[in-house]
Amino acid sequence: MTPSRTLSLLASTSLLLAPRAAPAQGRPLDLMHATVADIQAAVAAGTLTYERLIEMYLARIAAYEKDGPKLNAIIQVNPKAREIARALDQERREKGIRSPLHGIPIAVKDVVDVHDIPSAGGYLALAGTYPANDATVIRKLRAAGAIIFLKTNLDEFNLGAQGLSSLGGQVLNPFDLTRNPGGSSAGTGVSVNVGFATVGIATETGASIRSPASNNSIVGIAPTQGLTSRAGVIAISFPQDRIGAHGKTVADAALLLSYMRGIDPEDLFTWESLGKLERRRYDEGLDTLALRGARIGVLRDLFRTDSQFQPVNRLIEQEIALIRRRGGVVMDGLSTGMDLVSFFPLARASTYEFETVFDAYLRRRGPDTPVKSLKELIATGKYLKQLDGQFRTGMRAQPLDFDEEYLARLENRLTLRKVLVELMDRWQVDALVYPFKALTAPPLGTGDRGPRDNPVSAITGLPAIVVPAGVAADGLPISIEFLGRPFSERRLVELAHAYEQASQRRIVPKTTPPLPGEAIRY
Repeated sequence: MTPSRTLSLLASTSLLLAPRAAPAQGRPLDLMHATVADIQAAVAAGTLTYERLIEMYLARIAAYEKDGPKLNAIIQVNPKAREIARALDQERREKGIRSPLHGIPIAVKDVVDVHDIPSAGGYLALAGTYPANDATVIRKLRAAGAIIFLKTNLDEFNLGAQGLSSLGGQVLNPFDLTRNPGGSSAGTGVSVNVGFATVGIATETGASIRSPASNNSIVGIAPTQGLTSRAGVIAISFPQDRIGAHGKTVADAALLLSYMRGIDPEDLFTWESLGKLERRRYDEGLDTLALRGARIGVLRDLFRTDSQFQPVNRLIEQEIALIRRRGGVVMDGLSTGMDLVSFFPLARASTYEFETVFDAYLRRRGPDTPVKSLKELIATGKYLKQLDGQFRTGMRAQPLDFDEEYLARLENRLTLRKVLVELMDRWQVDALVYPFKALTAPPLGTGDRGPRDNPVSAITGLPAIVVPAGVAADGLPISIEFLGRPFSERRLVELAHAYEQASQRRIVPKTTPPLPGEAIRY
């Protein structure tokens, strides 16, 4: 899985619409559509085991990762996955399940430490090395009975927006193998999309949870900063980096997030979550009628105005009309009074912090680490050379405490967060909605930024959910984003789920069809 590959870029592929309704009892469901609930129902019915599920995922990986379109989404498969699944099958028979994630295979972005699978951040100089401990979120998921199944390819060190690393090569977009898959959590987004794993862990500094979710027509949840711990995760920024979830449905992503959240003394940003969580999972008690009476604000500042953006804008307008038809009270025309798109670069602080944050990560990683600092990493030369400029920018001549430009950017972040929360409060809305991206995925080799960049959630630390919103004229998926107040994940999930169930806009790629014999029955 790890060597770079010579990639054959194929022409744009056609799409299959995802089914609009859940299959009837006893009907087959393939792995590109199977949710956590579907899998658990099949296991309960005796028609599936977790070990068999792993075998089915491995068959898809052999067909479409190693062969076929060669999507390059995976860096490492857990070699003990079958053994772990077999033990979880036995545990279920003897003791019952630990949680709804019991036996569920999870794709993990390679920046997240897993102590028994090589973890390298996509970086050649760390290839084959093991961190001393699991990241906090991995420890929580193991306790819930989840199977840590895959380490996924990405933009090396999260420093990019095209899914390219020196260790894993270029991730491909399964909807069109010549297009950007979305970065930096590209491999996780693709793996969840095409049925290499059930759900996945993604991370972002700017839009790296939500961009691959959008390009892969899946759901991405970027939580409030402080909801999930970043301990044991390669990050770029103290204030911006977050750990989030990918799923085929809002319920699946919300379930995964529920088991990753909470206070962690190794990441004191998580103290912000104290007193703001409830025991109930985010996926519990979801109602398809939750849009009735909900107040939804349309943030017009993020509808870009040039003619090239109007086709996507019009598709999102149709989805807003759907929200209105489903009983949502749509408050249109909301604006901060700022040019948000022009303001975004002035509120990014991440490039200033990289050396400090990365060196802190390495100190935690343990003895099986061939480099101890960013300077040592650069000295190896074993990394993508296009990162040189970003490395230089991230190495500061003076302490961050006294860097006036850096401190001003932090103030800009707080200003924008305050402005958006005040806007929601003034109009008494539950959430703001807008197009996540103004254009569909660009060609490979092109960063998924510029007019496609939407870091508003990451810059402010406010929670956001991207949900599939249809298909553009070029056959590629688009998404709508729901943005909420701090720690409003419960309400955002309710609204996003109700919209998802009403719209049914998810699509799946024709490049990775169901394999013979892989159907799940329950």
